[in-house]
Amino acid sequence: MSAYQIQRRHYHPRYWPVWCLLGLGWCVAQLPFHWQLSLGRVLGRLIKLISPERRHVTRRNLELCFPELDWPQRKQLFHDAFDELGIGFIEIGLAYWGKPSKVDPLCHLSGLEHIERAQAEGRGVMLIAAHMTSLELCLRLFSERVSTAAMYKPAHNDLFEQYSALKRARYTIPVPNRSIRPFLSHMRKGGIGFYLPDQHYGSKISVFAPFFGVPTATIAKTPEFINITGALAMPVIFGREADGYHIAVQPPLTYPTGDTVADASIMNQCIEQNIRRYPAQYLWQHRRFKSRPPGEPKLY
Repeated sequence: MSAYQIQRRHYHPRYWPVWCLLGLGWCVAQLPFHWQLSLGRVLGRLIKLISPERRHVTRRNLELCFPELDWPQRKQLFHDAFDELGIGFIEIGLAYWGKPSKVDPLCHLSGLEHIERAQAEGRGVMLIAAHMTSLELCLRLFSERVSTAAMYKPAHNDLFEQYSALKRARYTIPVPNRSIRPFLSHMRKGGIGFYLPDQHYGSKISVFAPFFGVPTATIAKTPEFINITGALAMPVIFGREADGYHIAVQPPLTYPTGDTVADASIMNQCIEQNIRRYPAQYLWQHRRFKSRPPGEPKLY
């Protein structure tokens, strides 16, 4: 029996707004794809309008990461980033409720030969992935073709957490990030894991390494995870283009190197590679540079 369940208490009136939101998401997922993109852009612009903090964080992130862009270019990227954020919410609904006949033709997957080669050697694979706005949908598109475990941050609302995990379990192996053992065990047995190192997981397990040239708190436990599982680390680049979602598995990295900061830098370079391919489709609203090295001023 699944550890995730919808229980009687989830039908209490205090959960009704969540049920309404889920129902609305289901309805949007049934619309034609170009309508979904248009609704997503409207949603993103609404978020931009009502959230001055997200505007500030996004603007500051783009200033730090793309100093080479002139003001009109950065302004356009700023607006595009909120359009993509809204589309990202629609894409979550498409991952949860989209019909295979609608979703499957959107997938353009390449690089599976790298995974097949690793598995032929009896080794698992850690796919180094970024928090792109299309993450959930691309995870579904990939996992329906290759059995994959994916770590995620649990939702604060219990109903949404249970419901989301049940939906994810239809196409992937969901692992809450507070319990990494099942994720490592899956890779140790030769499985594939979607690994997202581009958030701050605490100062005790992080080092500062360059991310777009900015010293950034980066998880330092990744080499340990590789050593425990014997998995190969492979970047995966994904994003939406005019003809659908492109997911490209890259050749395995020479990793780890034995140098903690160098290893963290490699992880950040993998994320940068994906962002530079699809610059507006990254989660720029996240405070990636919240923690600073000792003595350095805050960036937000």
